Amino acid sequence: MRNLALGSSQCNHFSTKCQLRNSELNSKKYGAGSPLKLKLDFHVHTTASSDAHTRPDELVPKCKERGLDGLAITDHNVLARDLPQGLLIIPGIEISSRDGHIIGLGVSDAVPRRLSADETILQIKRLGGVSIVAHPYDILRSALNPEILTTMPDAIEVINSASMLHSITWKRARAFAEKRSLPQTGGSDSHIPETIGKAYTIVDVESRDVASVLDAIRDGRVAPDGRPYRFSDRVRKIIR
Repeated sequence: MRNLALGSSQCNHFSTKCQLRNSELNSKKYGAGSPLKLKLDFHVHTTASSDAHTRPDELVPKCKERGLDGLAITDHNVLARDLPQGLLIIPGIEISSRDGHIIGLGVSDAVPRRLSADETILQIKRLGGVSIVAHPYDILRSALNPEILTTMPDAIEVINSASMLHSITWKRARAFAEKRSLPQTGGSDSHIPETIGKAYTIVDVESRDVASVLDAIRDGRVAPDGRPYRFSDRVRKIIR
């Protein structure tokens, strides 16, 4: 099952509120009497990334402060292994394919960099993970143009707080995901503690564990939300 069809002609096609409402309606098809809704940031970097400043021990306190149920650690080309305890922390990695960045969530091992985007997605699948194209169409970063793909990812990151030209890139990412009926996610792309949770994904899950979250992404039981960084957020990262 992919992103859910709108249930009312009055709903805006890109409305997060409508996505959530349809997600609620369709959750009944899974036999869940009271589905859990988790607020998760699927794109967070720690000091394991050379350009990030968030210590792993800061993750859980920041999640609680921001009202998050958890997050995914997605450091550059390094798989998160020693996960903090206390909240739902998803092991992940942001892989530098030769065509642009791709997130792998729940993989059992690191994925080599410099593979093609198609091969990177296939490798994530082989390792039991979920593939998400990170900040597509972003011309100011190493971003993938998903139009080149012959192998579709599990999801498209349609809200990325770090995108400089977000009014353009978010719209293009959503249009591609809608055209291909791909699930849509949001993530802060945080490199400092202050920006964790700027963007996030609401996930309908069967239970509060990594496997249920991965299944929900694959099935399209997700709805992205969030906002771009403020100028002060960008300055904080630079002066750290």
